[in-house]
Amino acid sequence: DFAIDLWSVGCSIYELYTGKIMFPGQSNNHMLKLSMELKGKIPNKLIRRGQFKDNHFDQNCNFLYQDTDKITQRQKVIVMPAVNKCRNLHQELMAADHASSENNSAKVSHLTDFLDKIHMLDPLKRPSVNECLAHPFITEK
Repeated sequence: DFAIDLWSVGCSIYELYTGKIMFPGQSNNHMLKLSMELKGKIPNKLIRRGQFKDNHFDQNCNFLYQDTDKITQRQKVIVMPAVNKCRNLHQELMAADHASSENNSAKVSHLTDFLDKIHMLDPLKRPSVNECLAHPFITEK
């Protein structure tokens, strides 16, 4: 439904603002890892409903990260019960060249909140389009 379109709009807004790709993954598996580094582990109830869950998670909902060994160049699978949340959206947005003024600082805080809500892992918890249109990032001048 529209929830995935909302996710995509959020990625586009991030990319327009920063000039960088939000999730520059080389595969679906890598994209999952990058999204969990930003948002945390995908809830088990969502994993269990996934059509391709067996490609990326084991029966205990541990993430199966598919990587290339740096020495042997062979494919390897790393079982990750948890993926460390290591990205900070606010810092990434503040690092953009045009985020230095005080006015932009408040706008970046609104943008951070807006993108954080749009990128909820559970699509049922994402805001509606009308809620997005009423968000301060959109409504404030």
